[in-house]
Amino acid sequence: MQGVLEVALMVGTVFGAGLYVAMSPCLFPLLPLFLMRSLNSVDSRRRGVLVSAVLVLGILSSLAVFILVAQFVSLFLLQHFTQIQAVLGVFIAFFGILTMSERLRNALGISMFSLGEQPEEPTGLLGVYVVGLGYSLLAAPCSGTTIVGLVLLLGGQSNPLLLALMFAVMAVAVAIPYLAIAVVTGEARLRMTASLAANARRVEVAAGALLFIVGVILVLPLFGIKLL
Repeated sequence: MQGVLEVALMVGTVFGAGLYVAMSPCLFPLLPLFLMRSLNSVDSRRRGVLVSAVLVLGILSSLAVFILVAQFVSLFLLQHFTQIQAVLGVFIAFFGILTMSERLRNALGISMFSLGEQPEEPTGLLGVYVVGLGYSLLAAPCSGTTIVGLVLLLGGQSNPLLLALMFAVMAVAVAIPYLAIAVVTGEARLRMTASLAANARRVEVAAGALLFIVGVILVLPLFGIKLL
C-alpha cells in the first residue's frame, strides 16, 4: 500500500513532467503555429481547439504505447517487485538529474540526439494525429530524459486505479499549453507561445527535481523504509 505522500508526489511529478513534455523547447515554440498555418486556421478558435485536441491525442497515444510496453515487461517481474521498483527508482532519479542538468546532458552527448528533419506539413487532421504520434521522438533531443522517466514511472505502476489517475493527470498537463494557445487568436497566440516557451526551463528543472525525489522514494523500500 503506497503512502499518501508518495502518491501525491507521483501525481505531482506526472503533472510536471507531462507539462514539460508538452512544452519541449525543440518543438513547442513552432509546432502550434506550424499546425494552424498548415491547416489554414490561424484565426479560428473552433478549428484551433480541434487541431490541438487531435495533436494532444496523438502525443498521448505515443506515450500510452511506451507505457503499455513497460507495463507488459513489469508483469513478468512482480515476484521481485521491491527489487525491480528500486531499480526503476534509480533510473527515474537518474533521468531526473539529467532533466535538471543541461550541462550533464551535454557532457554525455544526450542533447545532441536529433532526427535531423522537421515533420512535413500535415494537410488534414489525420496528418496532425501522425505528427502527435511522432512528437515524443521529435522532442527527444530536448525532453527525452523526461519522457523516459515518465514512462518508467507509469510503466512500473502496479495499482490500476493510480495508473489511471496518473495517466489522466498527464493528459491534462500535456493538453493545457496547446488548448490555451488554441483559444486565443492572432498576435495573442504568438505572445502566449513565446511566454510559455520562455518558462520551459523552469518547468524542466521542477519536473527533473520531482522525478529525482520519486526515484529516491521508490528505492527506499529496498532498505525497509516506507513513507506514510
